[in-house]
Parts: sequence; structure tokens; C-alpha cells
Amino acid sequence: MMSQSVTLFLFVKGTAASAVQDLVNQAQRAAALDTLEKMRTLAEIGARVVATASPAFAAQATALGAHVEMDPPGEFHWGKRLAALVEKYRAAIPFYVGGGSGGLMRADEWRAMAQRVLNESNLVVTNNYYSCDFAAWTPGDALAQVEPPPVDNDLAFRLGERARLRVEALAKNAATQLDIDTPTDLLTLSFHPAVGARLRACLNAARLDATRAERVRELLGNRAATLLIAGRVSAAMAQFLERATRCQWRIVSEERGMRASGREARGAAHSLLGLYLDQVGAREFFAALARLADAAIIDSRVLFAHRRLRPSAPDRFHSDLMAAEEIHDPFVREFTGAARDAAIPILLGGHSLVSGGMYALVESLDTLRI
Repeated sequence: MMSQSVTLFLFVKGTAASAVQDLVNQAQRAAALDTLEKMRTLAEIGARVVATASPAFAAQATALGAHVEMDPPGEFHWGKRLAALVEKYRAAIPFYVGGGSGGLMRADEWRAMAQRVLNESNLVVTNNYYSCDFAAWTPGDALAQVEPPPVDNDLAFRLGERARLRVEALAKNAATQLDIDTPTDLLTLSFHPAVGARLRACLNAARLDATRAERVRELLGNRAATLLIAGRVSAAMAQFLERATRCQWRIVSEERGMRASGREARGAAHSLLGLYLDQVGAREFFAALARLADAAIIDSRVLFAHRRLRPSAPDRFHSDLMAAEEIHDPFVREFTGAARDAAIPILLGGHSLVSGGMYALVESLDTLRI
């Protein structure tokens, strides 16, 4: 199989509906350009295909030697779009990368993934089996054996379970697990030494207030400190934190898989912390956390789902940035203001905060002891 090459499919979002969403999109595009730069050095990669709705990004990708496929107008279905491109380019060994993912991966790590699928058959290599952000697989036509998923998270699972490919999941670290989804991801990324040149320039230009993230980061190396982390925290993350940090931990893990299982959509997500928040209100909630810990890292989407809320993307992102005055939803505005005014540093975000974001913060420490 070494006479073959891998075909890269890099998906990058287009324009955003608000300034705060565009902040995240800009970082995703910068990370994607860094990835393209790394990929162009690899002999294992043949065609490099970029799918995007952004003319500006299309021009930048073309300058780096990529084939650009502009997303057609109308409703976008991720899986059908990928399947159509795999068929169009007759990709025997496709390599999908989401634009906001893999920004910390080195060229040799991308090469190792490509070599695995070049040298093996009936295999999918992915960053996360249950929540895929990038994956390479062989044979390429295995994708035609599964129903195209609407989002990329289900890609590796369907190739493994339904196309019967053998699955190899990469080791969990910031490079494999961090996907740029929210403004908080920009904060946790900002300290990491492996950030690429374009993404670093984007982070510098954003001029975000990283004070809370820096205070949390410092506490990770403090043996006398106690930190609380809550939300969709995996067992692997709990083990990593115990092994790689010096502080003490309070861990509340709940509602993992609430999206994939449909619980969030059905209004069936429930949170123990959310029940307490319901009883005492946002101000007392954060006052209680301050009595328990020196800092808190909270996957706020679990609490929103518990309350059957569907905040807009701008409201969620302004909450992550502690910009309470910019938020329209009354509860999210009150919750964010209370978090901002808490006696301890609070980080709010989505699932990526309590997964890749935590790997990034810990790996950036001089005191890291893995």
C-alpha cells in the first residue's frame, strides 16, 4: 500500500453571525492554516482538499497549494459533504481534519497517522472514538457503508461499529483532544508552547483577558490548593489530573454523552450541581464553591441543559468571556455575572474546557510531572 497516498480533507467554517463567534472562527482558520503548512511537508499526503464557505480562507489555502472546494449554498450536512468529496477525489485513504482541531499536532504526529493507514488495511485512526475531530481510514469506500453523520463527532464510531473497521485511538493529550469551539479554548491554548505561528498571531491580536486562566494555571502547581472541575469530565481526565498536577481535586462528573444520547435534545439532562443551583441561586452557588475550592472549572453547558435552556452561540460565548452585559438570556446573564464576581477564579466553557483545555493548561506548566 506504500505506493498509495493519503488524501487530506480539511473542513473550515465560513463567516460568523456575530463578532464573538467570528473571534472563534478566526482562530479555527488560523489553526487550519498551520495544519496545512505542516501537511504540505509530508510525502505521505497526496491531494490536500479544503472545504470552506469562506472566500478569504479559500485564497489563503490555495496559496498553500490546497485544492479548494467552496461549500454550496443552502443547508449544510457535514457527512454528506464529506462523502461527496471522498467520492469526487476517489480517495482510497481519506484523512479528515476539522478546522479547529489538531492545532497543537506536530508534523511528525500527522505523519505517523498517515503511515498507519498506509501500512494497514481496514483501519481507522482517530483522536477520539466517541467524539471524533480528525480521523484517517482505509479503505476509503468504508464511508459508503455507513449513514453519513450530520456532524463529525460520530465519524470514527460509525466506521468502527458499522463498517467494521479496526479502531486505534491516539493517546489523550492537548494535541489530540483540544478542539477550538469556544472563546475559553483560546485562553487555555494561549499558554501552550506548541501553538503554531498563525494561531499565535491570532491569539495575540484577540487580546483576551487571560487573568482567570492564569490564576487557575498557577494553582495547578500548588500543593496547598484545591480545585473543583465539573461537567462532562472523563475518567481519563480525572486520572490525568491526579497524576500530572500538584493541587487537590474535587471532581463532579455528570451528563457525559448528553448530546450523543439525545438526552439534551429531549430535555432529559439532569445535574446534581444544577439542582443545588436551582435551590440557592447563582450568587450563593458560587459563594459555596468558594468555600469548597480555590478555583473552579465548569462545563456550563451541562447546567444550561439541566435548566432546559438553549442559549444562542453569542450568549454562550459572551458567558465564557464573562461579558454578562452582552448576554440576552436572563438566567445566563445572571449566572455569568455571579461567576465573574465570585471570590475565586472561575472558568466557564463547554466540553472542550474539561477535556482538551485542561490538557493544554497542565501541559504548559513548568511543574508538569507526568
